[in-house]
Amino acid sequence: MIKTGLKNYFINLKHFFTPIGTLAVGIFLGLSILIPGGIAIIGALVDRLSEIVSGSSVDFVAVKDYIANTIRALDWSDPIEALKIMFNREWLTNVLNECLNVIASGLQPSADAINEAVEAAVVGITLLFALFIFLSVLGLVCGYFLTRFLVRRTMAKRTFKKFIFAVLIDSVVTAGLISMCFWFLTVWGPSIYITSVLSLFIFGGVALLSAYLVHGRTLIPFNKIFNFANLIKLLLINFLIFVISVTFFVLTVLITNALAGPLIGFAFIEIAFIVISMNAEGYVAGLVSETKKTAEEQPAEEAVDGAA
Repeated sequence: MIKTGLKNYFINLKHFFTPIGTLAVGIFLGLSILIPGGIAIIGALVDRLSEIVSGSSVDFVAVKDYIANTIRALDWSDPIEALKIMFNREWLTNVLNECLNVIASGLQPSADAINEAVEAAVVGITLLFALFIFLSVLGLVCGYFLTRFLVRRTMAKRTFKKFIFAVLIDSVVTAGLISMCFWFLTVWGPSIYITSVLSLFIFGGVALLSAYLVHGRTLIPFNKIFNFANLIKLLLINFLIFVISVTFFVLTVLITNALAGPLIGFAFIEIAFIVISMNAEGYVAGLVSETKKTAEEQPAEEAVDGAA
């Protein structure tokens, strides 16, 4: 099982670019809306401010320089955190208001109109950024399900009937396990440590049981699948795959940078979790395939012996 599990992980790394590609498409679509939309909103804001303060002395070049310097002042050694700050609604409002208050003169009579224009711009940019996040997450989700489909086709195909059967088993057992853990927690607080460890074994056992019922029922003896040795092997291979994927992720971040690394390296983690979730099914499906192959070969051998 351990050898098969490792083989499944490395074979399915051929789908490495599938989740990255769908995520890249989502990000590209989001940026194609966010960037031109943001430029249009800022341009409209500048035009509106020009109308409001037409009788005042406002140096819009200085305004632009102030905003650029404020953005540069962010800690870009952590680009994700810097982007989160930059697209924070409160931060945008404060920067624009402070910029106008510091640089412009004689704007007090028009303060309300300026605040309305700034607030409208901030709302527009916030909505565009929310749409960018939505499209990026959509690309991530589509990539996950597409990758899962491709990995399942490699490891353990199953019909729609078997899919429904497996979902019912997993749902009932998971709901029961969560209820049991919660009940123990209400009765005895420290039980969370015990149930956490037991949950690993229970979920492993459920995975083997579900795989047997879906793929191996009536074809393989139950005790050949559901036993303590297989349970330990399943937990061990899942742990090894997780450690390997995290190692690949860290190496990717170190080789690239803090922005590109996580976006590229997450594919190792995603494929690892998909393979881990299917390892029991892959193992049972493999045994079923070997059993059928052996059963088909035996009559052929007997026929040859009989002819001899």
